[in-house]
Amino acid sequence: MRKNRIEKKNGQQEMVGFVLIVVIVVIALMVFLVISVRQGSGDERQSLEVEDLLNVIMRTTTECAPIFEPQYDTFEDLFKSCYGGEECSNLGQESCDYLNESLRNVVRDLLESEATVSAYQIDVFQKDDEGSQGILNIFEGNCTGTVSGAQRNLVVSGESLLVRMKLCAE
Repeated sequence: MRKNRIEKKNGQQEMVGFVLIVVIVVIALMVFLVISVRQGSGDERQSLEVEDLLNVIMRTTTECAPIFEPQYDTFEDLFKSCYGGEECSNLGQESCDYLNESLRNVVRDLLESEATVSAYQIDVFQKDDEGSQGILNIFEGNCTGTVSGAQRNLVVSGESLLVRMKLCAE
């Protein structure tokens, strides 16, 4: 009789343990569902394709030479030159003006063959402890679909710049 009680108690403990595990799994699935729904309805999602495109743009050589003619800036260097207030000595133009104009042309050319991209946005701003300060904002197109994005940090004279690119696909 005593052995029967022990087996009954062990069976009850196993059932309680099983129910407890099922409850924990259901709660974890509900939390996961809530998080995924929030991310889906959010402003943008991170994308490796956009990150790759941003990296290609950053490594593209421009026609701006701030110091002397054979040493042309990449777009990454041009962002830094714009932040530093330098000019393109070979073009006689401020680096920010040239950056704004040439970046639009390069991105437009890169996205010309991408039929699904309806709009793009590139923001450059300085990040510090007090917030962020906008340096450059380019937006073209009409966004009606899903937004994918990527960002890249640049360090200029101890300051942190953030270059963010967003693409809107239909």
